[in-house]
Amino acid sequence: MKTNRVAKRASLAADKWIERLYYKHCSGVQIDIMDIGKVFKAGTAAIAANPQITEDQLAKVIVDYVNTIRKN
Repeated sequence: MKTNRVAKRASLAADKWIERLYYKHCSGVQIDIMDIGKVFKAGTAAIAANPQITEDQLAKVIVDYVNTIRKN
C-alpha cells in the first residue's frame, strides 16, 4: 500500500517536471491536442530509462519530440 503512494507521488512529480519544461521550452508551438499524452509518455520514458536525467537532458528530449509532431 505504501509503495503505491510512493510510486504515485513520483509519477505526479515527474508529470509536473515534464509539464514545466514543456511550457518553458515549447510555449507557442502548436500540437494536436491528442498528442499531449504522447509528450508526457516520451518524457516519462526518458526518466525511466535514466533516473539520473538532468533538467537539460529532459528538456532536449521533450523539445525534440515536440518538433516531430508540431503543426506550425
